[in-house]
Amino acid sequence: MKKILFIFVLSLYSIQGLASSCPDGSEPVKSISDDGTYFVFNCPDQVSPDTDTNKGLIKSNDISFPGKFYTTEISACNALVPVSFSLNSSINLVKGLVGYDWHADWEANSNSMNVYHQKITEPMNMLMAATHNALGNDYQANISIAKNLLIELAKTDTLYDSIGYIEVRKKPGCYAGGDINAPCWYHEYQFASNVFSNYMITALWLRDELNEQEFEIVDKYIKKMYKKFLQPIELQEEEQGFYAMANGGTSILAYASWTNDKELAAEEINHRFKEMDRLFYDDGYINNNSFRGYRGQWYHSYGLDIALGYVYIAELWGAEIPDKLQNKLVKASEVVNLAITDWDKFKSRKYDGNQSNAINDPNNAIKHTHQVAIAIDTLMKIVTGVELEYDPVYLQKRKYQIGKSNGIDELIGFPPNCIN
Repeated sequence: MKKILFIFVLSLYSIQGLASSCPDGSEPVKSISDDGTYFVFNCPDQVSPDTDTNKGLIKSNDISFPGKFYTTEISACNALVPVSFSLNSSINLVKGLVGYDWHADWEANSNSMNVYHQKITEPMNMLMAATHNALGNDYQANISIAKNLLIELAKTDTLYDSIGYIEVRKKPGCYAGGDINAPCWYHEYQFASNVFSNYMITALWLRDELNEQEFEIVDKYIKKMYKKFLQPIELQEEEQGFYAMANGGTSILAYASWTNDKELAAEEINHRFKEMDRLFYDDGYINNNSFRGYRGQWYHSYGLDIALGYVYIAELWGAEIPDKLQNKLVKASEVVNLAITDWDKFKSRKYDGNQSNAINDPNNAIKHTHQVAIAIDTLMKIVTGVELEYDPVYLQKRKYQIGKSNGIDELIGFPPNCIN
């Protein structure tokens, strides 16, 4: 009897030891033995590919970084505005971002409903587009200017003094007390984080042009900014909504590529796919985004554009899109079209959650596809096969936005219309 008890205790000890000893540091998967008499613990790499637990998962050794984030090589692209660092005005616009006091700008000009971010987003769009054009056309003089601007932004810790994620959690939420004019601290954080994310993607484009000393300057800045703005949200679950840079997921992928961290990339993709599956409903509506009152259409298309951009990158890097998520993205694309063709029917879908950021005043309505999603039609066709319905207001406003962004979709950090 003592011997049997000893063997039983020893087996428990062995199971506990295995449960925390996977090579990648992850929790083992628990399943029942074939005869149903005991538990089996296997690390992710040991789980059979046809088990439900492993469906849709990507492992670190499946990841293949293309080098330039959304492509293996930067090519000349007519979809971008032909901006160039041959003009002093282009250089000066980017230099305006160097050390810019984004906090003071946000505090003076923005509220919960409207955020005026042009002073930081437009210089970054110029840096991205002009850098892309320089690399695509192999214009060495402009590549050198782009590289110097990248280094100057790093040396001055640009945007680092903006509020970070940990600090913003201590502040009141947006629309505090139901007031659309209340300050939204999250906007200050979000746009600083987004611009930094696009900086990282530009750095990936220019990485091969940096010497060892220049790389160290940029690398130090990226790691410092990441620690404040993005590391605190790694693998975080969002209660509501799907917003810029895939709730930070696209930004984490950019950092994983910069640091060649395939484990982080795989972890992020698996986490984000689960988040998207939770936040996108079976009928294609998006938790929070689609239910923001008179701006529901606007925010729905905003969220879908970001989701499609993320999925494109994940698939390019080696991930397989789960069928259930793919179906939801198709439905969400169809909902974009429903909002264009029958806005009242789109808006009739009820939401039973707490919707504190809904725009309920018809005077503040925006009834068109989000103009910043400048390539949502391209992404919808590539990822879901659904064609965007004719939306004249969107198409007109998109022309203006393309001029402002120079053809860069700043919501996802790359120009989808330049995909080969």
